Amino acid sequence: MIWEPFDPFSYFIHVVLGFIAFAAGIVALSTKKGTTIHIQAGKIFSYLILIVAISTIVFLFHEFLPLVLVMIVATFYLVPSGINAIGNNAKHALLWDKLLTLIPLLLFIFTAMQFVRFLSIEGAPIAGPFLLASTFGFILYQDLALWKTRDRERFYWVRRHMIRMILAFTFAAMAVVRLGIDFGLTLEQTVIYPLLIAWVCIAYCYKKYSPANMEVASA
Repeated sequence: MIWEPFDPFSYFIHVVLGFIAFAAGIVALSTKKGTTIHIQAGKIFSYLILIVAISTIVFLFHEFLPLVLVMIVATFYLVPSGINAIGNNAKHALLWDKLLTLIPLLLFIFTAMQFVRFLSIEGAPIAGPFLLASTFGFILYQDLALWKTRDRERFYWVRRHMIRMILAFTFAAMAVVRLGIDFGLTLEQTVIYPLLIAWVCIAYCYKKYSPANMEVASA
């Protein structure tokens, strides 16, 4: 059975919490920012996806999957970093952001090394590793830029929050299409498709929450 060698009830709870988090993420991303439903759905997604990530570590002891490990570590960074962007003026925010930078640094190094390694293997998939490395490289660049200056226009923090929550949701989607529901996709496709959709959403986020657009909307 799929849950072996784990207790089926424990596995069932893990799956249920994962799908509730996934559903809450859809609600949070599809509702207007700042509304009660957006905030509540975002909290449900954030708390549950972290619980699911922690419980997934147990499954890795039975069958180690590098991509799943990347998802877990990324989640441990993306959700706290996204939440911290909302309270960026808090006293602990600067220290917290600096400490969290270590995670995208390690993820970028790992995925970049995987990409380079696959280049030397004939027939090995390279699009997925390239997208992963590029994504973590982008996040790392944003974090390092904050070390230089935190004096940013307020919509920067909105974009930072949205980008990290979009990517956290993306890794949840990867888990669903790879480990939850069999869509018949290859491992490479379960990485490429969610990340490409995520980048489209990120581009839309940059456009929607640009200072120029927000000034026009408020005029």
